[in-house]
Amino acid sequence: HERYGPVEHCFNVLERFAKSGFVAAMPDLFHRYTGDRGPIERSEDRVDTVDVESVADIDATLAHLRVLSYVDSTRVGVSGFCLTGRTPLVYAVARPDEVAAIAITHGGIYPRDYHGDKPGQEPVAGLIPRLSCPVLGMFGETDRSVPMENISRFRRELERSGADYWIKVFADTPHGWMNTTNSAIFREPQSETAWQTLAEFYSSVFAGDWNK
Repeated sequence: HERYGPVEHCFNVLERFAKSGFVAAMPDLFHRYTGDRGPIERSEDRVDTVDVESVADIDATLAHLRVLSYVDSTRVGVSGFCLTGRTPLVYAVARPDEVAAIAITHGGIYPRDYHGDKPGQEPVAGLIPRLSCPVLGMFGETDRSVPMENISRFRRELERSGADYWIKVFADTPHGWMNTTNSAIFREPQSETAWQTLAEFYSSVFAGDWNK
């Protein structure tokens, strides 16, 4: 989920994953927060995740999924959006044997993610060299929160570490362009392309024919 926590858009994302043929689940990474969720959902306040807690929450989510008869737990992808964009990096490094692929969408490489100025969060520059699974990164060209210089840096670091990656930058596209509940930022053509890219990425990795 994004910085708002689990809201309508997040459940739309789960449904879209399901329509693409995947089993999808979303842990509430803010469940330890005991304050009023209203300001969080309205972007008037924020909750910052802690890496060890995020790993524990995804562990618990996968444990739940594994008991379901229709889940193939050998083919796991972790996706992050906005504030949780760095979470797939964190989990893939912490649990390399659990994750087949990760996807980061309009987040994960904010300046603060590189600065490492949030307690309990490792800077992303330290995570990238330890990745061992394919990585998809999708970003908006006009996203003021994720500057192009950070996207270029991310690509250079993935290249330097020998990572298997695919980065896609959408021209003239703002932050959060896949959010159908926010008409100010939603971009339907770019959103459709992003969903096609996500489905292609996960499907090809899970099928064993990823060759980017």
